[in-house]
Amino acid sequence: MSESSSRKIVSAGGYDAAVEWLRKWGWLVALIAAAAATIGDLGQLWTVNAARPALGLAAPPKGIVPAATLAGTLGIPLYAVGYYVRAHRARRKAPKCAAVVAIAGAALAVVGGSLHAVSGVLIVNNVGGITGGLDPIAGMLAGGPIVLALWAITAAFFVCAAISEACLPQARVARLFNPAVLVLLLSAAASLLPLPLPDFVGPAALNIAHLLFFARLGLLD
Repeated sequence: MSESSSRKIVSAGGYDAAVEWLRKWGWLVALIAAAAATIGDLGQLWTVNAARPALGLAAPPKGIVPAATLAGTLGIPLYAVGYYVRAHRARRKAPKCAAVVAIAGAALAVVGGSLHAVSGVLIVNNVGGITGGLDPIAGMLAGGPIVLALWAITAAFFVCAAISEACLPQARVARLFNPAVLVLLLSAAASLLPLPLPDFVGPAALNIAHLLFFARLGLLD
């Protein structure tokens, strides 16, 4: 066997091992990423909500927005790994839905990471008065057409991924951990919480939902 052939075999073996590791532990990668993104959300929201006297929040430390923005911008794209794991596990029983989950999940991850980065820029520069006393959602909506477009695209990919995920074979209990179901439950629960929790849980519901969804991949599947 030639030296080049040996290298190809070793390279192929290393690639297969990496893929196998990813399929086994990718949910944990995505879980850590979702935890980082959730912390990033909360850091950004602290800055926005601290400008609202009615909430009585202390001013956040300097530099929290860049750090929070970096956490989400780097973390959210790794959601693609979690969606890949979910799709891979169901590929034989529901190949078409699994393919949509993987593709829509990857698209959601990329656009969602971009949206988080843009949100950080808006907060740092107080675009649209986002840190001038507006609630977080109103502040984001005041960010302009680019922000609205990113929100719409993110929502579209999220709905597509969630619907396709619901089509995959799974236990009844696991269906409660569908990202869309979790967002609805978290949003409803947020309205019942005392101030200032609704202004943190509601806007961060998407990333908290993914935190729970990826945890389910490791604990229930």
